[in-house]
Amino acid sequence: MTNDTGWPGSAEQIGRRGLSTLVTVSLPHRLLSATSRPYVRLAVLSAAAAAAAYGLGTALPLVSPIVAAITALVTVRPTLHASMQEALRQVLGVVIGAAVAFASLEMVGYSALALFLAIVVCFAVAGWLRLGEDGAVAVGVTVILVVGPHFSTEAIETRLFGAVVGSLLALLTSYFTRPGTPHGRALADVVGEAERTAALLAAIAESLSRPAGHVTQPVAQLWLEEAEQILARTVQARHAAQDAVAGADWSPLIDRQEAYAVLEQVRITEGTAITLVSMCRDLISAANREESLPVGLASSLSGVLLATASAIGQQSESARDHPAETLSDQTGPVSVARRNRSDAAAHIRHLEDTRPLLLGGSLLREAEKITEILSGR
Repeated sequence: MTNDTGWPGSAEQIGRRGLSTLVTVSLPHRLLSATSRPYVRLAVLSAAAAAAAYGLGTALPLVSPIVAAITALVTVRPTLHASMQEALRQVLGVVIGAAVAFASLEMVGYSALALFLAIVVCFAVAGWLRLGEDGAVAVGVTVILVVGPHFSTEAIETRLFGAVVGSLLALLTSYFTRPGTPHGRALADVVGEAERTAALLAAIAESLSRPAGHVTQPVAQLWLEEAEQILARTVQARHAAQDAVAGADWSPLIDRQEAYAVLEQVRITEGTAITLVSMCRDLISAANREESLPVGLASSLSGVLLATASAIGQQSESARDHPAETLSDQTGPVSVARRNRSDAAAHIRHLEDTRPLLLGGSLLREAEKITEILSGR
């Protein structure tokens, strides 16, 4: 299914086609769709973890149900290794809070000053352990829970066991928030964005070949919006990949070599997405000037972009099993794109009208940049 842009309707465009389509969707289908969203799934599982921790804390001796529920709620994260980090912070908070509180009680007695000293020390220890500002705050919050009212050895034990119970339940829950390894999820996300990049570029190529290479401003604007969304999601995948690389230092779930390969694949896809955004901006500028490409040049440029889209698709397909593997620039779609660029450059050199030179030359340079990224040059 395509629209007048030549681009298969995106989720946003399909949503604009009217409320009638939405009405026909059954309520169970909508509920299933809603619960499959990462945010909804995280919210439901976080609530379940907190409730289970409270119930378990109530049933077990020497376990604070309130601390267990709070710990479970704040420890559940979208990924297992992120939840492991938060669980470490919570347990550290209890240990540091207990140790500093006991020391403070010996020196100054139970008072606001003891709490002040405990929090200052927890920030210092969190900085030494490189837990970051968020980690230091998380440890500090747990310290307050530990030092809280009715400070005693028994209170420390119940809060410590509560934090442990809550952390364990949070770890179990976090495994189901988004199954798979962190770098595996980042790879799946970025391969999907590479495929969308190839599809959008192919749609642009198809539209350039008709009618007479003229692109309207609304159509070019839709392309730009789609390209910017692809780039934004690719940046999110880069953050996830960088997080996976950092997690490889301590998490047994993350293979360091694979994590680095996924990060490199994200950079490849991000480079192509940035270039695609630049292409779309060039097309908007040409549309605003109401420029049309000669038929021969439009056909040549269309061939260049189609071959470039094919190269992106081939590289992303290969990345499913071999991330960051580059394409040969001597064979395959990269070679085809090079030959097509030569034909298009010949059309540009023989043009009598110099107005299409700006757009044609810009698209050729950007297509060449994409193939260089894909071939590792």
